[in-house]
Amino acid sequence: MLRPCYPFRMRIAYINHGRFPTEKAHGYQTAQVCDAMMELGHEVTLLTPSIQTPITQSPRMYYGLRHDLTVVSLKADVKAPGFLRFLFMMRVYGKEVTKYLEASPADLLYIRSPYLLAAALRTQIPVIIELHTVPGFFFLFKGKLNRCKKVVCLTSQMRDAVVRAGVDASHVVVEGDAVDLKKFSALPDKGEMKAKWGLPTEKKVIGYVGSLVTRETLEKGVRELIDAIARPAAATEPVPSRAEGASPLHTKLLLWIVGGPEKWVNEYKRHAESLGLKADCIRFESHIEAQFVPNAIAACDICVYPAPKSDNPYFTRDTSPLKLF
Repeated sequence: MLRPCYPFRMRIAYINHGRFPTEKAHGYQTAQVCDAMMELGHEVTLLTPSIQTPITQSPRMYYGLRHDLTVVSLKADVKAPGFLRFLFMMRVYGKEVTKYLEASPADLLYIRSPYLLAAALRTQIPVIIELHTVPGFFFLFKGKLNRCKKVVCLTSQMRDAVVRAGVDASHVVVEGDAVDLKKFSALPDKGEMKAKWGLPTEKKVIGYVGSLVTRETLEKGVRELIDAIARPAAATEPVPSRAEGASPLHTKLLLWIVGGPEKWVNEYKRHAESLGLKADCIRFESHIEAQFVPNAIAACDICVYPAPKSDNPYFTRDTSPLKLF
């Protein structure tokens, strides 16, 4: 089978900004972008800071990639508190990236973090940056963004905000996140998958599959899901009191929450317990590997993306949810 290919084979360096592999959603998206570029026939090397990861599998196995991904770990050790540590780490790591590319040049650099723009632009190699939010202190980045070959925004709202802030519109394109639908084209039998995951067949399974928070602290709506499952049924009708025999939703449904990080799994478990929810109506699966996501979705009767009503720019401007696609 012939693969689509650009007129020439490019050497692309994808400059990652966090530990890799990682259970977080951005690691999956990064791996899939690299895999897609290799599928087009390009040579891709992923540069990553030397941050310890508990994952021992290869990126190809862990993320279910079609190709082996070359990963180069570069020095990024610093000692500093909180966000200062991240800034200092990006500075140290950026210098290592520049040194590496001097010895192993590339035709194109691809990055996600604006904090690595200065290091990438120093190489004089064309840069594409994929923005997942509009950077804070935008005045520090506007000039650098205008020097990029392309600025990729996930949504049209993000593009509009970037252009209004002073980035040349001719540099900016919109490309939302996407998934390989072939992985979901022949899902196994629902009953078989319910049995595999130990889910009850007599209840409708409402499933949430994905990260529970973004940027470490911004909740994605799982708390609202838990609150909803604890409410009485027939919410559109007059609701009798518990003393009058109201039928809780959880007598008919199981809420299955699949994802991490573990800190938030424990937080939501405590919240569910405070509402009186038991194991027969809510279950937490924690993080699962990407290769098992189609099977988990196949076990659900209803899948939900419960984005809460919020004025936060993540929900109103930035999000392009893989789980929904």
